[in-house]
Amino acid sequence: MQPVSEIRPFEESLEIYRLPAFRIIGIEARSGGKLGNTAPALWDSVFKSGKDKVLRALSSLIPESLMGWTCEYDPATDTFIYMVCAITPAGTEVPEGLIFRDWPETLCAKGLFGEDVGQTCERIKPLGYTVNWDASPWNAELYLDAEEANPPKQCDTPWHWLVPVKPCTDE
Repeated sequence: MQPVSEIRPFEESLEIYRLPAFRIIGIEARSGGKLGNTAPALWDSVFKSGKDKVLRALSSLIPESLMGWTCEYDPATDTFIYMVCAITPAGTEVPEGLIFRDWPETLCAKGLFGEDVGQTCERIKPLGYTVNWDASPWNAELYLDAEEANPPKQCDTPWHWLVPVKPCTDE
């Protein structure tokens, strides 16, 4: 199994990768429910403030990429935390003005460019995997810089999904 550092742009196959314990570092906003989709405004603020350059300067486990990370779902309000972030090695120093979350080692699936998260979750089943949201309650939009500069196709979701997975068991 390859480490996530081996993820490359323009690969058109679903792959499972090993993700060591890691830290995401970035800017966050609560999104969903009555708040609506706050992600576009968050991305705009990150680019306008230049914090994207700060994130890109960090040591990233997936070179030349940024993430749209979702976690901390609140069923009472139907909202979640959305972070524009970089995925860094565990223990990476957090620059001033940014926040972080630490996550344990897991396996993750990298979906195809342009598919939705549900499609990625379905595609892992024939490979013998299922989502691992109990141990790793997150998923992420993976934006690879080379694909951002030259999208492989036009679509409504111009990114890859990263989803935590685990092998299926016969229980």
